[in-house]
Amino acid sequence: MDVDNPFAIAADSVHGETHLKAPMPGRVVTCCVDGGTRVTRGTPLMILEAMKMEHTLSAPADGVVKAFYFTAGEQVDDGADLIDFEAD
Repeated sequence: MDVDNPFAIAADSVHGETHLKAPMPGRVVTCCVDGGTRVTRGTPLMILEAMKMEHTLSAPADGVVKAFYFTAGEQVDDGADLIDFEAD
């Protein structure tokens, strides 16, 4: 786990298809890339506003963002699937 980002997923634990989940309830501010985009580990994927702070969800490994389940402005619950991600 990345100590600088408590919402990060350890890259060595990500293989194949993964659903990145909301770490807490909040509102989607923006999706930083488009579905189908190939990204490298650490690339910002989505910004979530929660508890009056913005939290960046980043790619846990190199791979492809297959789809986003929410768009900017939508509210999400804790643990909701946000991003369909396929790690290399």
